Amino acid sequence: MLLDIFAAHRHQFGLEINMGRLVESLTLPASKQRHPALLNAIFLWSCCLSRPGPLSQYENHYLTRTLDSLADALRQPDKTVDVVQASCLLSLYYFSNGRMLEGSYHASAAAALVAQFGLEIGASAQQNYDLLHTIRIESAQDPMEQGERILAFWQAYNLDYCWSVVLRKSPVIRDGRYVFTSATPSYSEDYEVVEGGHLFQTSRPFVEASPVSISNGYSTLALRSKASALFQRADRLSSSLVSHAPPSNALREDIQVLEHAISRLQATIIPPHQFDSIPCDKHSLVVIHTLTHAAMILLYSRFSQDDPASYDKCLSSTRSIVALIKHHALDADLAFLDPIVSCCWTLAAETLLRELETADAAWPLVDSSEIRNEITTIVYAMTTLATQFPLFGFYAARIQERLSEL
Repeated sequence: MLLDIFAAHRHQFGLEINMGRLVESLTLPASKQRHPALLNAIFLWSCCLSRPGPLSQYENHYLTRTLDSLADALRQPDKTVDVVQASCLLSLYYFSNGRMLEGSYHASAAAALVAQFGLEIGASAQQNYDLLHTIRIESAQDPMEQGERILAFWQAYNLDYCWSVVLRKSPVIRDGRYVFTSATPSYSEDYEVVEGGHLFQTSRPFVEASPVSISNGYSTLALRSKASALFQRADRLSSSLVSHAPPSNALREDIQVLEHAISRLQATIIPPHQFDSIPCDKHSLVVIHTLTHAAMILLYSRFSQDDPASYDKCLSSTRSIVALIKHHALDADLAFLDPIVSCCWTLAAETLLRELETADAAWPLVDSSEIRNEITTIVYAMTTLATQFPLFGFYAARIQERLSEL
């Protein structure tokens, strides 16, 4: 029953795994089964998804079991992929509940493991084995297993890159170290018939908007990974600005290149008015659109006070997020949005709060009700989603407090 509950939402939480194989593994000898760390993390999320139903009372039980079983799994190199997947699920669980330090710890652990074992190409340390290596994992047995390793990498990558922005820290998976050509992330079932998949450039070549990087990798998972990279890169560029000093010509050029990359990615994504034609991907498309608009806000927010063009770009992206919330964020089938969108919506709310402050100061007699309505739209959506994920409620309360002061 718990597996069935989770299976309907597994894509929404980044776990790309063949559920048929997972169920079949339960009939195998214990050594051949998926590790209890992964199973307990899945059961934990099933209980969380059942809030406020009776199953939710078992959350603490499965949280404890997940943590205990992770310690055992780390002693078994052949369960590395299970550890990565479980750590990602556990990290997202903590983030969704506003427990940022614990979420950061497990996200970083997952990212460190995929980096160490080269899971971005479905590889193992065995392929580069020498006498100094003391740990390794066996080579994948078939395309499905190789595909799952690749997908585990992208699960950890998205967590690392998105939440490092929120946590104000550097990602564990560094662009400078990982300028790699990696198999395009696609759904796990695709690896039943496709071995290896198409290739596309990620990290630095992608951010520089190389034609090959934008033209390939149209799967929803590939688009999500690209959006995560742009979101993190926008924050990094913005953070490199020195206070009260004009940006260098090189930095201005980097910003223009990144803006172009964001715009090109947005042009490849199905527009919001067509989401209903592919309901199975609607959740992912909302997240992808939100991340790209938030990336644009991050990129230009530090210029917005002094540069009208930058201000307009921030405001345009903010209003695109508000429109997305109005049309899709409260759909019944999107009750479990990735909690990273709460952080992106907060960025949008901050832009509107600045707009409201400016309007009230410059034109006190002008009706600012439209701006207040947009902020209220964000707060209402976040308050609604807080039933499942308290992080939404935390940010909604902060926005509401700021709004009440204006």
